[in-house]
Amino acid sequence: MSETNTVTQNNENTAAGDVLTRVIEVANPTPEEMAGIKEHIKVNFDFAVAVKPVTFNFKKSKDKDTGIETIRKPVDLAIPYPTVEGIVAILEGGGKPLELLLEVMEGAVNAQARELLYDGLDLTAATFPVDKLSWDFISNIPKVQRRGGGIPKDTWDAFAEDYLAVMPDATGKTIEQCTAMAKILSAKLTPVRTNKPVLQLVVQQLSIWAEKSENASEFEECLNFLLAKVDTFLNVSDSDLLANL
Repeated sequence: MSETNTVTQNNENTAAGDVLTRVIEVANPTPEEMAGIKEHIKVNFDFAVAVKPVTFNFKKSKDKDTGIETIRKPVDLAIPYPTVEGIVAILEGGGKPLELLLEVMEGAVNAQARELLYDGLDLTAATFPVDKLSWDFISNIPKVQRRGGGIPKDTWDAFAEDYLAVMPDATGKTIEQCTAMAKILSAKLTPVRTNKPVLQLVVQQLSIWAEKSENASEFEECLNFLLAKVDTFLNVSDSDLLANL
């Protein structure tokens, strides 16, 4: 399997002229080839793993000097993940593998702490709900919400930039209105978490953006995270909200 690069010229015009697009193709395996790759990895790995197919998508990039856009096609890989037996082996073996496992767990706890801080602007060490950092509590958070804490800031920034590029023409709203919504989305809805009319508007606007944006698939994690947040906030009762204040 080989990767080939091609440069083509599309029909999009800018003030600087035509935009050149560099497409990075990749020869992904067939289902039969993927099955063979998975089995080979599983048999030859140094501890027990479950091998799963994962598709990696890439954001479109643009060179500031040449103006050339680069689009890298999705890459399908077979990724080995430790099984329970593999994790036991890591625990028993100690050393660097165990240090890495603990770092990963610390990262998950830190991501949860950051989410709680986004939702509670007045939280301090004295008032922080430490019980919501327990491994049992974190494991019961819907998966899409846990992933949101791990979305890099530059991805959120790129998502907001794409939203602003699409929505004025798609909705007829002003740049100022779209900028205000983009800020709310980038803040993961924290400023409007109790404002149900605005939350309902968020769903409408995200639906339009997802339909109109050519780059929607690149920001699927952001979209799913925001929709899950809206669902959570819309279903918080007044008594639940009062209990958390």
